Amino acid sequence: MRKVQMCMFMTIDGQAQFPVYTEPPFTESDDDPMWKPRLGSIDTIILGAVAYPRWAAYWPKRKDDPNASEWEREFSRFADRAQKIVFSKTLQKPLWENTQIVRGTPAEELAHLRTKEGGNIALGGGPRIAQSFLADDLVDEMLIEIQPSIVGRGKPLFKTVDEPDFVEDVIPVGTPGRHDFLLREVKGLKDGTVFLRYELPRR
Repeated sequence: MRKVQMCMFMTIDGQAQFPVYTEPPFTESDDDPMWKPRLGSIDTIILGAVAYPRWAAYWPKRKDDPNASEWEREFSRFADRAQKIVFSKTLQKPLWENTQIVRGTPAEELAHLRTKEGGNIALGGGPRIAQSFLADDLVDEMLIEIQPSIVGRGKPLFKTVDEPDFVEDVIPVGTPGRHDFLLREVKGLKDGTVFLRYELPRR
């Protein structure tokens, strides 16, 4: 079965922000552990309505940019050829080749994608679409790079419910909304970023 791999960046305080680098959305490291080992196995990228225009404005230009790193040029070529699935209720036409705009729910679209032959599916952002996929138990692996910054504001990667009267220290296994992943890989990068790969065990 085609895996859904959530590929996201996060600060120490849980915000889906990019405080370390001046150009979003990825590190320029040629040793990037999140995407580089998987470029050959992923052929579809899922994006939300906010993340997609940013990707479309940034990545297609990098393959011919003499100031781009080799890793940026490689990722640019990969992103061009990958099928882009964009969840949006307002976007009327694609901004990038190989783009499909969908109006349905993540569960409906993923069920459709999994009827087709193909490689793995990367959930590239942003945080709202990631939260939707997690809420519907559609993520097979979480690949997260935690950047060594506390920013104090932004868009939280994970959605939580504020319950002022909640006093329990433990939320039991099986509680609605709880998802337990297995840690499969940890790697520290030179800039202090920590890469984590989690797998959701399927019943």
